[in-house]
Amino acid sequence: MKPIFTIHEGEFLVGDHINRALGHRFNVWVPTKDVGVDLLVTRRDGAGKAVGLQVKFSRSFDIPEELTRHVLATSWYTLDPKKVRRSQADLWVFVFMTLRHETYFVVIPTTELQKRMPRGPGGKWNLYLWAYADGSCYQVRNLNLMGRLSAVRRGVQDPKRDFSKWFDNWKLLEKLTR
Repeated sequence: MKPIFTIHEGEFLVGDHINRALGHRFNVWVPTKDVGVDLLVTRRDGAGKAVGLQVKFSRSFDIPEELTRHVLATSWYTLDPKKVRRSQADLWVFVFMTLRHETYFVVIPTTELQKRMPRGPGGKWNLYLWAYADGSCYQVRNLNLMGRLSAVRRGVQDPKRDFSKWFDNWKLLEKLTR
């Protein structure tokens, strides 16, 4: 028998994290129709509004040895700017899974993600998010090795590359479900 629907690994990891790590305060729902929202989150007590999540998943990949003591996880997402602009989701969740099966998340409002998209015509947006041991998270696409190393010490020059505020920021669910 063919399943009616399936969820991908990232959606499962997000739902599991919400249920385990956030104190069972939320219900996680899977929409039966694909409308650009992968998961819906509501408060368990029934109060507040539902929040739509768009989930993207990436496994970490090898990095230069000079960076290994500073970098927790790496990721690579290929996004369609048209879909990001038209997104019905309230939040986008980027899931990183390391080779040791550790998971990290960037939880960012759709409007904030839209501000960070490259301008101009173009096909896909390749987003390389790296999570650093100091709790920071940067978009490192097109940074050379020295740029990636200097991000460890000084951060990045372009504020659109800085995703640190959104790294593991699950407090947004509390705020948006009110």
